Amino acid sequence: MTGTAAASDHETVTVPEDEREVVEVGDSETLENVTYDVTAPGAGVTIIATGTDWTIRNVAVEGQVEMGNRTILGVADTDGGTSRIENVWLGDGSVYEENGATGLWVDPDHDGHLEIERVNIQEMSDNGFYCSAPGTDWGAGGTVAIRDCYAANCWISQFRLAEGSLENSTASVTDDRQYRRGRGVWAWSPGPVEVRDCHFDMNGHHYSFVAGANDEGSQIDVFDTEWDDEFHGGWRTIGDGTVNFECGNGNDPKNVVPEGCPTSAAEAVGAEDDDSEDDGSEDDEPEDDEPEDGGSSVDDYRDDDTGDVEIDGFQDALSDWEDGTISTSLLIDVFNAWFSG
Repeated sequence: MTGTAAASDHETVTVPEDEREVVEVGDSETLENVTYDVTAPGAGVTIIATGTDWTIRNVAVEGQVEMGNRTILGVADTDGGTSRIENVWLGDGSVYEENGATGLWVDPDHDGHLEIERVNIQEMSDNGFYCSAPGTDWGAGGTVAIRDCYAANCWISQFRLAEGSLENSTASVTDDRQYRRGRGVWAWSPGPVEVRDCHFDMNGHHYSFVAGANDEGSQIDVFDTEWDDEFHGGWRTIGDGTVNFECGNGNDPKNVVPEGCPTSAAEAVGAEDDDSEDDGSEDDEPEDDEPEDGGSSVDDYRDDDTGDVEIDGFQDALSDWEDGTISTSLLIDVFNAWFSG
């Protein structure tokens, strides 16, 4: 099946059993506000984006893909410009198997720049964010910037880059099965890869950082990042690779989804709000206004001694929400901070 890139209102595309939906995005096109339902056995979806100045945003894949070693997102800016991927949910992952699906694959032909923000990828039987191919000897040398993203329980690596940056993102491994225990960030030649304000919650399952591959080195520069050192010290270099720990780093990572990154398929496409939209008709009942937070934040509910949100802090937030003094969005953020420990 082949779809086209367009959608101003939210739609759901249901993929039949044992079929794979293929969607193509080209120059200056936008794919947005779409849920791909792959809950049927053997269903999958692949979104292919090439050309330049294209955008993929507010897209969700609901259900585990079951399509072998194919990728869900296969992308490249192939005309030296900038393209974007924003607010995407791939958190239901793929079926558990050797040589299974990849979350996001950047093609070797990528010669521009990719901005990847607020993308949640989990449970892939290959790499989660597979962005290193442009740096190979046959690659076109494009760059990638990843911000506010979450990757968990993917095999091989959670984030894999050759040249670019990883900012305010989390890699987590909580599944001890073989095809769910990948590296935190794996930098391939040529580098450098800048890591800033991130968490690597590896729980001793794999390295937080690996610099280099196939006897060729790479470079990782780490700033203000909490990382796990339980697996053979937490980092490894290959060839003449280097991991440079700059300033503000520590070994107390948290399994936290960055603010704004979707935590469900419905959240990625805004479907949770569909039933509350007001079309202005006289038959609509008035909706209660969502309270403004008035400067409140998650930090207001942290314990003074531990710096974490404890159960008492969450209960205080719940009480404030019931009183109408904070928004549902802030309550959810407090809950996530408490739940992630």
